[in-house]
Amino acid sequence: MFCEARVKMRMRITLKKKSGPGKFAIPCTVKGIEFPHALCDTRASVSILPRVMADHLGLQVEPSQEIFTFVDCSQRNLGGIVRDLEVQIGNALVLVDFHVLDIMLN
Repeated sequence: MFCEARVKMRMRITLKKKSGPGKFAIPCTVKGIEFPHALCDTRASVSILPRVMADHLGLQVEPSQEIFTFVDCSQRNLGGIVRDLEVQIGNALVLVDFHVLDIMLN
């Protein structure tokens, strides 16, 4: 799997930086499922995936006892971690570790 990802990454294009910092929506593909308006935060230090999406994608979630504290001082128990998930953004393939949280989707 790593070798495949490495070959695909060599063929990737360089993504252009979006103007203006902060949140924006981009199209991406995870496990063959397209997300046309995935939220991307350029200032994030962790990648968060809602539990409902992890379940929908059939991902293996490793248990974890970590607690997240957000800017508004609210806290959430971490539902687990998904490691090395292939995320395709345009022609770029990126391996990402996601922290899974039980959060509501709009």
